[in-house]
This record gives sequence, structure tokens and C-alpha cells, in this order.
Amino acid sequence: MRYILGRAATPEETRAEWATRLTAQSDASRGLGYWAGFTPDDEFAGWWSASSFAGRPELSGLGYRLGYRLRRTAWGRGLATEGAGAMLAEAFACADVQRVLASTMAVNTGSRAVLARIGMAHTDSWVREWDEPIPGWEGGEVRYELERSAYDVI
Repeated sequence: MRYILGRAATPEETRAEWATRLTAQSDASRGLGYWAGFTPDDEFAGWWSASSFAGRPELSGLGYRLGYRLRRTAWGRGLATEGAGAMLAEAFACADVQRVLASTMAVNTGSRAVLARIGMAHTDSWVREWDEPIPGWEGGEVRYELERSAYDVI
């Protein structure tokens, strides 16, 4: 959450976020939505997604998104890369999905490395105003994308 809110989400923020994620942004009949991941010792590691941009009109029509959030104890174990790669496969299993996007803060070098490892390319950067700026905001945010035609040859 360091690169999303700069702090832990409150229970109310978490409930509101997941109400949208599990309704408007998920489409279980097509295999799009959210997955929980666990370590080999059955410890919750985090979640991954291949979902829509429902509720984000500024992004509608751009494609589908890939996302993940892992607990700190799961970092550095290859789980982010493994899960993100599985989410690309899940998204592109839908014939109408032509593009998958992901974004993160520019300073989030760990996530940027994961996105590059799974074949996504950095396509855009921007700086936005924050109501509550978090460390690194001034470096902006970055978007990574992968087109179906490029995925089919990976």
C-alpha cells in the first residue's frame, strides 16, 4: 500500500474498494476477476487480478487491467511474477481482450521489474496532483501494456 495510499487502508476503504472490485470489475463467467494466493505453507501471500476498468470512465476502452498486492512477507520470492503471468494468460484467454494494462508509481522498481519480466512494455508516464501526496509522487506514475499480438509470440 506504500505506493497506493502511502498507508494501510482503513476497513471502510477496504470494504468500498472490494465492493466495486467484486461486482462491476469482475466477470467470473469469463474468468476475469480476483484471485487470492498462498505460499506453499498455506500462508496468505496476496491477491492478483485480471479485471475491467468499470467505474473508471477515463480508462474505459483502453483494455483490461492486471493488478496485484502482496504482503511484505511474500516479496522477493517470485510470487508476484508467477501470479502476474497467470493473470495475463487468464485475460488473454478471453477472445475479445486485445490489450492488458498495468500501472504503478515510477519509484516502485519492484513492480516495474515484474511487469517487464512478464513481457509488458512501459508505454506512458505522467504526474498527477494528489489530495494526500505520498512519498515518491513527484516521480509520477507509469503505465505498462501488452497487446494480444505480442503476447501470442511470447
